[in-house]
Amino acid sequence: MGCWSILSVVMDLKELQRHWHEFGQQDPLWAILTDSQKRGGKWDPDEFFETGREEIDSVIRYLESVGLPVLRRRKALDFGCGVGRLTQALCRYFDECYGIDIAPSMIKLADEYNRHGARCHYRVNATDNLKAFGDNTFDLVYTVLALQHMRPEYSKRYIEELMRVLAPNGVLIFQIPSELVPTSQAKVFRQPLPDSAFKAELTLTEQSPTVRTSSAYSITVRVKNQGDTAWPAWISASGSYPVHLGNHWRNPKGHLIVHDDGRANLPRHLQPSEEVEVELTVTSPPNPGSYILELDMVQELVSWFADKGSPTTTTPVQVTGWPTWFKKLSTLWSSTKDFKPTLQMYGVSKQEVLALIHANGGRIVDVQDDFSAGPAWLSFRYCAVKNALSQS
Repeated sequence: MGCWSILSVVMDLKELQRHWHEFGQQDPLWAILTDSQKRGGKWDPDEFFETGREEIDSVIRYLESVGLPVLRRRKALDFGCGVGRLTQALCRYFDECYGIDIAPSMIKLADEYNRHGARCHYRVNATDNLKAFGDNTFDLVYTVLALQHMRPEYSKRYIEELMRVLAPNGVLIFQIPSELVPTSQAKVFRQPLPDSAFKAELTLTEQSPTVRTSSAYSITVRVKNQGDTAWPAWISASGSYPVHLGNHWRNPKGHLIVHDDGRANLPRHLQPSEEVEVELTVTSPPNPGSYILELDMVQELVSWFADKGSPTTTTPVQVTGWPTWFKKLSTLWSSTKDFKPTLQMYGVSKQEVLALIHANGGRIVDVQDDFSAGPAWLSFRYCAVKNALSQS
């Protein structure tokens, strides 16, 4: 690799590290499990870590169901461990567990949450490899909600490295999106609600405040299903895509200036005449002025409710502060309090993933559909075993 290529890798990983380090300082538990109801430090730690125990328990049961009971329980690796939600749970099954993450702030918290003493190890890893670990080290390697947030050149490199550190006959389970759902295929995968279901009543529980330019802030909206069909809160077994609360921004004359801004999940499937309160995080326009915040419901990959005749709810918002062009004069490494981390989503095609596993001494045991990347992505969860004769 040439010096410029090495510099590019370092800078890209540093930028990724910067975003996740900031998440670890601002709202670490929400950044890992992005439940709209838990944003702003609302995750209860006990409840949060219980989701990890439930997940790992299900993984162990799954391995038994596909004929891969974990016979050797020496070492396990949690790649992209965050604050150790899954690493702590793995310690109930393995003698020694390692969690690695790119963000120092996450690892600091993971150490604080550690309840298994010297059996549990956390490390910062900000390189594109896992050279801190030798070949054939781990009996189980597990990673979800991590590879999807890095560019493909890094996620593919890490898949190779995860296979390298996996012990012969060891199991690698990982999740990664494959590709965005093509428009031509979306009609096949989605199941629209009937037109009579696209009826909503939206009520703001408080007046929208005066806000600064490009500022994220939360509003609470009372959402009522005025239609005759239940709204799915997530992708259901029947194929129905979820209904979300969303928003647009308009200028004082009503002209649309931002079509797609925030999204918020429903806490549960919402039956006709039922209502719930939903917290939506919106981001104000980048330039100061008077605006209209418009709220609407949307069935993902199907339609906004307004396009089916349902009334929206609007409220005026005054935006103050410096315009975007002025902000861009500031340096890239501005102060932490002004930096707003973001979650990016990337995919690696299923064909490439299968080829990577085979080329690195593994065989695929099972591939399952996965919906954690959202309805816009085709995503899969892979289960692979390292061949016993592999020396890579």
